Amino acid sequence: MEQQALDQQQQPEKRNVLQMIWAVARPILGWVLLIGGIAGCVLPVLPGIPMIMLGIALVGRRTWLVRWASVHYKLLVRWWAERPQPWLAYWGRIALRVQQEASRQRRRLAIWQRNRRTANGFSASS
Repeated sequence: MEQQALDQQQQPEKRNVLQMIWAVARPILGWVLLIGGIAGCVLPVLPGIPMIMLGIALVGRRTWLVRWASVHYKLLVRWWAERPQPWLAYWGRIALRVQQEASRQRRRLAIWQRNRRTANGFSASS
């Protein structure tokens, strides 16, 4: 009986320690995946795009560098779509539509996740 009570007390402590370790390891692993993904875009051995996506998911979209790259990518695509050369503007408009659709889908997914969390009884901050 006493052993069970001790185990129940140690359970939250273990969880807190694991959360602290994950809070430190998550961005480090994310940056490693981002760097590996960028190298993978050049090297044929590494899968670049999946590693970049996983890295951004671990680092977080709100990190200043990821946010800066996202904004400048959107500006580049818009600049590309407005080029006076018809063949270049054509591909730029296609890239702009793809980028806009990806943003729409990301927003819809975020709304769906938020609604699902609230429906399951979780707070918005969890």
